[in-house]
Amino acid sequence: MRKIMTGGLLLVALLALAGCGQEKKPEPAKPAAAFDLNKAKDGTYTAESSSDSYMGRGRLTVVIKDHKIVSATYFGIDKDGTMKGEDYGKKNGQVSDAQNYKKAQNAVKANATYGAQLVERQQPGKVDAISGATISYEQFIEASTKALDEAKK
Repeated sequence: MRKIMTGGLLLVALLALAGCGQEKKPEPAKPAAAFDLNKAKDGTYTAESSSDSYMGRGRLTVVIKDHKIVSATYFGIDKDGTMKGEDYGKKNGQVSDAQNYKKAQNAVKANATYGAQLVERQQPGKVDAISGATISYEQFIEASTKALDEAKK
């Protein structure tokens, strides 16, 4: 009887510990709602995502003409307010961590594709996320939602 209780307690303890060491994975970005561009007014609209204390924010400018997105430019803004470019991921102008620099530059490249995809696909929810640039994608979705909402007012 004692062996059964000891084995049972050990099993319970192992099951309890099994979930403790697992990291909670962030939820993927939810696709943006479909926008009825028939209600969009011609014009240029700019919107920013909310700011992430580590990654900064994203800014999107869209041009709408005849109920179509004819131009879209998206880029990231670092937490210090500078546009993310070839220096993004460097410290004091130097690459101190090649892996982090590569990840940062992957996000910069992804940002450049999001605007072109938006023009091509006409809907933020149809823009493909780029692997390794999840936060940038989520910021793009947020900024595009704000900009297109503004176009309907």
